[in-house]
Amino acid sequence: MSNIINNNNGVPFNQISIANTLLSIKTDIENAIIAGGTKRKNDLIRTQKPIRLIHNAIKTEILNKGVHPSLINPNPRNLKRIINPKSRISKGTVNLIDKELELAGYFMKKYQDISVIPDNIPINPDSLTCPTELHGAIDIYGDLFTESVLSVNIRSQLSSTDKNKGTLYERTIAEALNFHKRLPKMVLTELYMIIAKEYDEDAAKINTVAFKHADNLGKYIRRFQAINLRANENDELFKYERCCLLIVDFDRPVPKIYNTANELIQDGLLPQGSTASMTGLDYTNFVTDILQIYTARFPANTFI
Repeated sequence: MSNIINNNNGVPFNQISIANTLLSIKTDIENAIIAGGTKRKNDLIRTQKPIRLIHNAIKTEILNKGVHPSLINPNPRNLKRIINPKSRISKGTVNLIDKELELAGYFMKKYQDISVIPDNIPINPDSLTCPTELHGAIDIYGDLFTESVLSVNIRSQLSSTDKNKGTLYERTIAEALNFHKRLPKMVLTELYMIIAKEYDEDAAKINTVAFKHADNLGKYIRRFQAINLRANENDELFKYERCCLLIVDFDRPVPKIYNTANELIQDGLLPQGSTASMTGLDYTNFVTDILQIYTARFPANTFI
């Protein structure tokens, strides 16, 4: 359920909690299985409706931290368009809050799922000199603006956690490398949701909701720890300033988020004695952490 509230700027918006978001995703997926089996479930996932719900939950948390809504791209759903009159970016760039920003990295341009934009950085188009396919292309935002964007990208694995896991991980690494190679100070963050117990595909084929244990959660945790918590602009280019591995159990009336390895061990989702650690990958502190990391790196920039 969404509640119309005021954020710290006094602007009304639809508050969408992560708990309600996950319950909506669970309900939608299981209704799809019952109504149309595996095909209906996969069709739902392809619409990107589930992942868009997570986008909105993250935007809600960012707004609740006092970020002005005109500085979040795309604007939160159901939010009336509001331009901050102080913002340099709002003058002549009204398209900024209507769609995902396509930013230029070293190898390619890439749309960002959520961009949080400082209020004090002007747009200054520039010609790219990267010795790649982008050589000579125009960056419509310019180096200073692009490097100042706080980027939040969101992915999910709602089917088998074994499917395409290598390819998806490679894409995650490549995105960080693409932007840090050109813009080493850029704050890049990633939320990746996986399910602790997979929906049973055989049961889904006969319109039945059932679950089976995923057996590779430890691998996922170690993989994301390896690319997490990039300390400064001189740290490894393939790493992210902050990753969140959102591990969710849908096999219960109210979905459960796991924020520690001990919780996973207690519920039998990691083996006793596992050395996997969720420290720094948790959801609870994700939005707080990314804003603090950004402020430490760009102390003069503002989001109000």
